[in-house]
Amino acid sequence: MLSKDQVVISALIAVSVTNQADLIKRLIEEKGYGVFYQKTISIYDIKKEKNKAFLWFTIATYPFLGDAVAPYILCNKPKAVYVTLEGIPTKANILCSNIPKLQLIANSEFVRNCLSQAGMNVIDMVHHAVDWNRCQELRKDSKQLRTKWEGEYGKRVKILYVGRNDPRKGLDKLEKAIAIVNESMKDKAVFLLFTEGVTEALEALPNVLRIGSVNTLPYDQVLRLIGACDYLIFPSVAEGFGMPVLEANAMGRPVIHSWFPPLSEFSSKDFNFVFGYSEETLVKQQNLQYWIFHEYRPEMLAEMIVDAIKIFNNSKKEYQEYCSKALDHSKNWDFKKIYPKILAHLGL
Repeated sequence: MLSKDQVVISALIAVSVTNQADLIKRLIEEKGYGVFYQKTISIYDIKKEKNKAFLWFTIATYPFLGDAVAPYILCNKPKAVYVTLEGIPTKANILCSNIPKLQLIANSEFVRNCLSQAGMNVIDMVHHAVDWNRCQELRKDSKQLRTKWEGEYGKRVKILYVGRNDPRKGLDKLEKAIAIVNESMKDKAVFLLFTEGVTEALEALPNVLRIGSVNTLPYDQVLRLIGACDYLIFPSVAEGFGMPVLEANAMGRPVIHSWFPPLSEFSSKDFNFVFGYSEETLVKQQNLQYWIFHEYRPEMLAEMIVDAIKIFNNSKKEYQEYCSKALDHSKNWDFKKIYPKILAHLGL
């Protein structure tokens, strides 16, 4: 039975954050505490006797951290602020604010470095995590969908993209890379896009199908999509962590992606199909942060796609070895290994 004491979590309404917060919630509940989600945490909340600890799970920029400052500073109970972002916060986050008084936990070394450059106070780094055992259950469930795809798309290699459509995600580069692959390996692969609206040019390419939109399926079903494909493709140029890469590996699928931080903190060149980037550029996102774009040529992505297709078609044993290595590697990011560090900050 849960204790009357509870932990309050304020989390963004975003798929990746919500999933991670749910994993933390499960560990807290195993300690005998109730967990209460709410959009913000007020000074009134921190004074409630039954509220024993507080977790803010958010983006490390002013609009999101601003509401946390007053209750955090006044709170003398265990508390933690777990954050992500994709670049360096602007000075607007620091000047004339008490945000530097917040002790932040970064979700990657990349984020820790970006926050430190901006003058924010980072006390720890805790990577994001997966429920590895649940992923193994969903791998079995994905076989039915895989059989369906084989009937629909034949022997073409199934390459899946899961994610949003914004400037960071590199869909412009993916469009050009697919066009190159279509020329050199006609009808050898089908690219399945699980995203919101994309450009007409991308969707009109041969061997490209948009199969759904993010935020329309339960998280488990998205993982089943990943388990049914042959490769996940992740053309992104800027991330705070990059959950789809870790999720695909935990579902036993190699990923095609550029090798840049923070992906390089938890991915591996041993089984994922990776390539370098040519330069870093700063792109201002409103007045919140300077995204750090890791730019690469679409030809590099296309070359890696071609390599992945050839290995799948010509060396099934090698492909299966990559899948097995991905599974084993991803065990290190199981939430029961990763998130006790968050609970320690909460005094649990």
